[in-house]
Amino acid sequence: MPKYFDFDVALDDIEPRLWREFLLVNTATFGDLHCAIQDACGWEYDHMFEFQTGRGRQAGPIAGIPGDSGWDEPVPDAERVKLASFFTRAGKKCTYVYDLGDNWHHTVRLKRTVESDEKFKRRLIGGERAFPPEDCGGIWGYYRCLVALGVLKEEDFRFHKDDLEWAREWVGDWRPDVFNLAKTKKRFNR
Repeated sequence: MPKYFDFDVALDDIEPRLWREFLLVNTATFGDLHCAIQDACGWEYDHMFEFQTGRGRQAGPIAGIPGDSGWDEPVPDAERVKLASFFTRAGKKCTYVYDLGDNWHHTVRLKRTVESDEKFKRRLIGGERAFPPEDCGGIWGYYRCLVALGVLKEEDFRFHKDDLEWAREWVGDWRPDVFNLAKTKKRFNR
């Protein structure tokens, strides 16, 4: 019977919580996990990424794109590192950093391992809210978009009026509270 990792992925430092939950076959690699996060969250594969053991000074590389990463040690290739080598028990976490400029940190937590009679590579289970637009400028850029859309009060932030006008045009039809689970499942499930 096939086994699957049940992952919860949440974007750090943003309230209310932005999250996705999905199953990924337990033979998958960190490269497969990267693709699952990109597709579940609506990211566009436009930037570099890394998986880390934590955040800040205590962080260390688990997997990513090999090459110049800024770490003292080489970063193992995400396509070659099996998830099972790191996710050995329920509750185990790592940090997924996407777009090393905007610096989006996601907490990736293994909820449990499950078995299923059905065979698949991945299945989206749930999620809430829309992830930020690509290249919006990190956490502060996200908040600028929310102020521009009237979701947050302008007086709580000190954004220039021209920045807000630009952000209103730039976000287009993106809405922070909209996540279409059925539509995302059609693209995600394999």
